[in-house]
Amino acid sequence: MWYSGHDGTTWRILEAVQPIGGEWERLGVAIDAGFAGNSDEYGVESPCVVSTPGGYLMVYAGFDGDATRLHMATSLDGQQWVPQGTIMQRGREDAVGASHPCLVMTGERWWLFFSGYDGSKNGRRAVVLAAVSPSGASWDRVGTVLEPGRGEVAASHPCVLQISRTFYMFYGSEDKQRVSIALATSADGVTWDPRGTTLTPSAEGPDGLSVHAPCVLRGKDGSLHMWYSGLPFGDSNQAYRICSARFEGTQPI
Repeated sequence: MWYSGHDGTTWRILEAVQPIGGEWERLGVAIDAGFAGNSDEYGVESPCVVSTPGGYLMVYAGFDGDATRLHMATSLDGQQWVPQGTIMQRGREDAVGASHPCLVMTGERWWLFFSGYDGSKNGRRAVVLAAVSPSGASWDRVGTVLEPGRGEVAASHPCVLQISRTFYMFYGSEDKQRVSIALATSADGVTWDPRGTTLTPSAEGPDGLSVHAPCVLRGKDGSLHMWYSGLPFGDSNQAYRICSARFEGTQPI
């Protein structure tokens, strides 16, 4: 597992592993903030990792003190990472920030879904954007594929799976009071149909106030396992916890 960690000053990308039947073990920092003058000198976060024939590829967000951009890193073993810099120019929809990437490799192309922030609604408004690539080396922007619906301030933190030629997107649905995890589906990756909320804050425990940033994997038995960020009530430091949920069926809907 690669995840974001904050020590009160700087965001870093951390790594943990879980032996079969065992507990999670922290391995430490996978990617640190860049050096002075780099496009990620103020912190890195929101990793998404895929396995490739040459090793591993990670897309993540890096902050330069002014704006957040998408970056790429490569690794032979998943532990020693080599940053490759930014991968895409920002547009109007992500003028303030591009973050929370999700890589999806299909038989035809690579997809990159990510959150875009344009600075409106006091910086809270977010949409889900997409880009495509034949190999993951260079990307063409598709544009906005999912906007906030009625009552929502932001649609962000996408996690996309392709099951039986259908794309399933789990994402953070933020209204004026809380963040829940919602689901949308698509036949082509561009036009999406919102399907409603799939996970709401529990009102108690580690995810009592907010749930967002879903990461969903499909097991060999077809079941879906979700890891997500949870925020409890009364946490003035907003120290998010990593929580998990499991869907026993073979289809999200």
